[in-house]
Amino acid sequence: MKLCFLSGLKEIVGQEEVEIEYAGRLTGLLEILSSKYGERLRSLLLDHEAPGKKSAFVKVLVEGEDVGRADPELKGEETLFLFLPIAGG
Repeated sequence: MKLCFLSGLKEIVGQEEVEIEYAGRLTGLLEILSSKYGERLRSLLLDHEAPGKKSAFVKVLVEGEDVGRADPELKGEETLFLFLPIAGG
């Protein structure tokens, strides 16, 4: 699958796109990425108050669809976009 990192996540990972072989739940993928790229990424991707859940602070689009708080099953052929929402005013 192809992972595209935008906004502040790109700087943490060190690249905009990563190819990875993975099939399973989204949260499992987020755990793998957190282990590979460190605690800073973990704090943004995973909810530290509810272990095993995606953080509300990160947006994940699977094939262009926002997963919200869901934990979809990934087949391994998808394109995912991961980014931090930009707030302002």
